Amino acid sequence: MGSFSIQQLLVIWILVGVLEQPPETVGLVQLLIGIPGLLFMLWGGFIGDRVDGRKLLIQTHLLSAIPPLGLIIVISYSQLGLIGVILFALSANLLNSASNPARNTLLNMVARSRLQYAISLSTGIGSIATIIGTRVAGEIESIGLANVLIFQAAFFILGAVALLGLPKYPVIKKTNDSSTTPGKDQIAAPTMLATIKNGLLYTWRFKLARDLVGLNFFSSFFNAGAWMVAIPFIITRVYAGDALLLANITVIFYFGSLIANFGLLRFMPLARPGRLYLIMQLSRIFVLLLIWIQPHISVFWAAAAYWGFNMGVTNTTSRLMVQEISKPEYRARLMSVYTLGLMSAIPIGSLVLGFVIGQFGALNALIPGMISSVIIFWLGFRYTSIWQYQSPTGPPEN
Repeated sequence: MGSFSIQQLLVIWILVGVLEQPPETVGLVQLLIGIPGLLFMLWGGFIGDRVDGRKLLIQTHLLSAIPPLGLIIVISYSQLGLIGVILFALSANLLNSASNPARNTLLNMVARSRLQYAISLSTGIGSIATIIGTRVAGEIESIGLANVLIFQAAFFILGAVALLGLPKYPVIKKTNDSSTTPGKDQIAAPTMLATIKNGLLYTWRFKLARDLVGLNFFSSFFNAGAWMVAIPFIITRVYAGDALLLANITVIFYFGSLIANFGLLRFMPLARPGRLYLIMQLSRIFVLLLIWIQPHISVFWAAAAYWGFNMGVTNTTSRLMVQEISKPEYRARLMSVYTLGLMSAIPIGSLVLGFVIGQFGALNALIPGMISSVIIFWLGFRYTSIWQYQSPTGPPEN
């Protein structure tokens, strides 16, 4: 999380503040960076159910240290441009996509019956790392881009060292795939495409999982996309800010997320996480409206903090519901589809909102997020079982 927060801010600032690209180009670059990695997400779900997750994560962490070091070489030859930025971010995204489902599956094994606590705690700790990484990236103009990239590579290596402390967990051998004979060991492993297809079918036929994936896609399309594209342009064009202001606003955003995740620990295990998830969709309208009216910068900071708080609650509650309802042998694949829906919306939404900014201004790119928040609540309450969902690990209700 520390490494990717550095990457996220660096990519945005290089495009907006250094290369001074128009919003349409920024949105297109976000799409080019994000989409290929999403295809790897399904492959990650395939291998996540079949390999030693600890070993896979160590390998991907070490390999992820290579792209920032490669970009340092590009900078040393004064060749920094759109192609270099895209290759740098794309390489790291592909590696993250391949390992992310295994990371979620491994968390289930570590947490066992305390999954809700583990998800909230790990997300909160991730927010701390994100704050640190973002603050480091915000010093790009004082310490230099090359030094920030060295920090990023070091964070990836530290992650690999931390993973050495995990024990080896057994790989789940049996699945409900068509190639498995009941009562016997699996004779012939299914092909990768067949296994991915099974994971997609499992998600599609599981209505609650399908609803959560769909609503998260819709939410991320306009809200995460707005944060990725609209906020940098609002900071530079409306508030005449620099990389440090963008970093500080981002730190405040993730500080709000941090408060949300550690605050949720006080009330866990949650009996009805779906209700909290839907209520927070409506509350996000307030923060988007507050930023849209172009308030004083101090009010903008407060709005960013609550936006982060809102994101922390919705991400944690939706994720814990998906991980609770999935069968163990399908968990990595279901999480890969869930993450695919969550992450695919961001680059596509960035592209669309980039054109909205170009035509109607940065502030007006927040309006679709307000409308979508109302729609998500209405669909979730009226047409899904999210409002009625009761966690199997939550306290019994009277």
